[in-house]
Amino acid sequence: MSITLNRVSTIIALVAISATANAEGHQYLPKPPSVTNALEYDQNVDLENYYVSEKLDGVRAIWTGKELVTRSGRVLNAPNWFIQALPNISVEGELWAGRGAFSQVQKTVLDKTPSDKQWQGITFMLFDVPGHLGTFEQRYEYLTTYCNSLPYTHIQCVEQKLIATHKELASLLVDVTEYEAEGLMLKARHEIYHPGRNSSLIKVKTVQDTEGVVVGYKPGKGKFNGVMGALLIEIKGGVRLYVGTGFTDEERKQPPEIGKIVTIKHNGWTDNGVPRFARFHRIREQE
Repeated sequence: MSITLNRVSTIIALVAISATANAEGHQYLPKPPSVTNALEYDQNVDLENYYVSEKLDGVRAIWTGKELVTRSGRVLNAPNWFIQALPNISVEGELWAGRGAFSQVQKTVLDKTPSDKQWQGITFMLFDVPGHLGTFEQRYEYLTTYCNSLPYTHIQCVEQKLIATHKELASLLVDVTEYEAEGLMLKARHEIYHPGRNSSLIKVKTVQDTEGVVVGYKPGKGKFNGVMGALLIEIKGGVRLYVGTGFTDEERKQPPEIGKIVTIKHNGWTDNGVPRFARFHRIREQE
């Protein structure tokens, strides 16, 4: 079926919602956008029903048709030239600056005062259309038609591929992670957009990541005497664990504050629901 840019019968009308400011002066929508969250991959997935794409390590953003916001509803202060060509329906993607450049993206897009120079290094990589009522195949066709119509390079469409076997998927995962990619994403081809955590979106990674809140510290010993030795982190479900590796010397001298959300890398889970071989990855600045 051909999906054209002016086919309004398959598009959800957008309602303008006024943003409000928090104590730090950041603008937030009254209600965060409803987005799809990914499940973890296992080999029972029927790959015939999925597209595969690279998992981009940036800041996930939603264009509401009026404003560019994070998944928490924070309004991003993007320059006018960056957003002026975005469509009048809701699309989502990753604000991205290339592999291994997450810190650069985070610093740029979460700044209250946009820097044209810094934003010129950001690309909005579109991967879905929450404002479209069609299946993902139809939404992807909409995105590719839209992106191909633009004379700009800072708005692009994430490439989606078909893959036949789990062996091919594993090989592709090895190929992309060898060059510092985050992993892969699977999108259900024939599903409409489903907000919430469900099987219409699946992430495939060699290493898992989990977020938690800093609730305490353990002092360092030996070569780390006088600085932080480990963070006490509480993850979803109330599980607490100490994470003592992955820090730079500067991070040990000035560790993340109590209450900060951090991301840890790990290799699976123990039977008690604790991340296995956990190590610090980065602070997640408030989005």
